[in-house]
Amino acid sequence: MAESTTQSSIPRDVRDVVEDVGRVTETGEIPSRIHNDRDIHEAELERVIGETWVFVGHVSEIPEPGDYAKRYIGDSPFIFVRDETGEIRVLFDSCQHRGTTVVRAEQGNTSHFRCPYHNWTYKNTGELVGVPYKDQCYQELDMCEHALESAPQVDSYRGLVFATISADAPPLSEYLGDFTWYLDLNLGFLEEGFEVVGEPIRWEIDTNWKIGADNFTGDSYHTLATHKSAMDLDIFPPELSATGSDRAPADVTNCSGHSCMLAYLEDGTLTGGYPSEVFSVDGLSSDQFEIARGLVSSVGTVFPNLSFLQMNLNADPDDREVTAFLNLRKWQPIGPKTTQLWNWILVPKTASEEFKQRAYDTGIATFSVSGSFEVDDFAVWDGIAEAAGSTYVTKHRSTSNFQMGIEGMGEATNISEEWPGPGEVYDTNLEDGTMRTFYRSWYRAMTGSRIDPDREDDR
Repeated sequence: MAESTTQSSIPRDVRDVVEDVGRVTETGEIPSRIHNDRDIHEAELERVIGETWVFVGHVSEIPEPGDYAKRYIGDSPFIFVRDETGEIRVLFDSCQHRGTTVVRAEQGNTSHFRCPYHNWTYKNTGELVGVPYKDQCYQELDMCEHALESAPQVDSYRGLVFATISADAPPLSEYLGDFTWYLDLNLGFLEEGFEVVGEPIRWEIDTNWKIGADNFTGDSYHTLATHKSAMDLDIFPPELSATGSDRAPADVTNCSGHSCMLAYLEDGTLTGGYPSEVFSVDGLSSDQFEIARGLVSSVGTVFPNLSFLQMNLNADPDDREVTAFLNLRKWQPIGPKTTQLWNWILVPKTASEEFKQRAYDTGIATFSVSGSFEVDDFAVWDGIAEAAGSTYVTKHRSTSNFQMGIEGMGEATNISEEWPGPGEVYDTNLEDGTMRTFYRSWYRAMTGSRIDPDREDDR
């Protein structure tokens, strides 16, 4: 990698913190400081967000030529657009004249983007087609050399559009690697796929982006404590609750640098969350299909900051009919203690309008800005960041504990040999390997390595 992104280009004390994180697999501990530190935040924007694949949006958000939405990769503004030919592009939102952003609306439909400063005009392909008074002011300007710049790499997987601002990043297929097996459990059982309902809901939370991202790798340990109030609302039928005896648990760790947790009813029992008619065997193996039909909950993080959640819930205790939905969320780092959370609700494209509305209402009532689960997490996560940014933590090199599942700390059994999917898989949702996987990937990104150690030789 370039000299500016080598380990030696950041302050020595930050390098020591990074190296401590690199030992998380053995120690089960990480320096608390990484959850609120200005130097680490700035290094992350360049090394983590700037060198990996970041989720931009779903294809259903821009279904027609000319549809666009304003999006971000870290602190970099982009235009997520379907051009006049139908091609999806991710254009850097900065005029090639003086640099201001050319898109001011959050979303819309247009054939051209016009800069508000001097009215340089671009087609939705990014091509520069208009320069006021060009014959007087810019006679020899090469219009072709002043198109809006594109993200160096853009690709998609099952409707999820990713981009990276690094030309040196591996292809998306390699980056996702074996973890597509688990993405398929959530995305591949529908013949016509998912679609986004409404706009992504955004709000800011006073915490570090990694706290939410690591929690969504599958921190089941906090559910009965942090979310006791939500559980008391009887949102889950008893057999589907976090303590339901019928649930078969699995934690998936070290899967191409990504991780997740699953809970499902065995033998392919349909949980009832989605209408039975939307399921299709065509996109999955028989093993995947049996698990997908029986999913009670699936929570995971595609490193660095895209998380997904699929659950069967019911926000109405007077109605026992459970409803499933797919929740995507992006933990966008704004500062060392500020995260902008982007939240999408997705539903089966071919489901009835009545089901789509019920699924959306359930998602909003449980996992959104005022959702019954969301408010519990926010009440805890800001305290983590507050303590992490303190003088005490820096002075005493305080650590956070992720030792659950390490030998002597629990009863997690590795079932990888009999499990049909990839990764290191454990027979419980009560272990921290999913989160240790997240921080190992963070360490590898911060030190300029591929997040999947098995791909390191491909560099």
